[in-house]
Amino acid sequence: MNFRVASDPEYFDKNWNILKHAIREIFKCNDNARHLSFGELHRHAYYMVLHNFGEKLYSKLVATMTSHVKEIAKSVEASEGSSFLEELNTKWNDYYKALEIIRDILMYMDRTYIPSTKNKPVYELGLNLWRENVIYSNQIRNRLSNTLLEFVFKERAGEDVNRELIRNVTKMLIDLGPSVYEQVFETPFLQVLAESYKAESHKYIEFV
Repeated sequence: MNFRVASDPEYFDKNWNILKHAIREIFKCNDNARHLSFGELHRHAYYMVLHNFGEKLYSKLVATMTSHVKEIAKSVEASEGSSFLEELNTKWNDYYKALEIIRDILMYMDRTYIPSTKNKPVYELGLNLWRENVIYSNQIRNRLSNTLLEFVFKERAGEDVNRELIRNVTKMLIDLGPSVYEQVFETPFLQVLAESYKAESHKYIEFV
């Protein structure tokens, strides 16, 4: 750490506040984010890590991202009826795009600070936070499973459903990890399917 940085007790806070503001604007996915100087933001992050503030920067990032993801969870939980999957899909798409941008801004931290720690890279951190706070929310997980199953069986019955929406949501589960897809969709689907075939076989036996 050079003398100028060491002699400025507000160095980290001043630079972090700039990054925090930018991260929040990026998460909003509005026009304000277009006016951000990503080269400047990358330099702020670069020098913070270079001056041994990597651990503090990562800690602040986790807190900021966690707060945002929890707000998303509240929004998805509050959605009603058919808007539930649409809200989840929209929020995920916005979050994923923002996550890629934030990862690029903090690329130097990913490359130099993260490998020497047990911390997750920014992209993986973002997926973990979404999985734990949104998908595994007590108010979302079972509802998501039931809603997906409802859509699938409606389609099997010949009803019109939004196939693209189902495809997008199931792809999200796959992107979050094979175990997430299996727990939230595949296993419940196979269980319901097995119960359905079992009931049909009992009816057939009784008829015979």
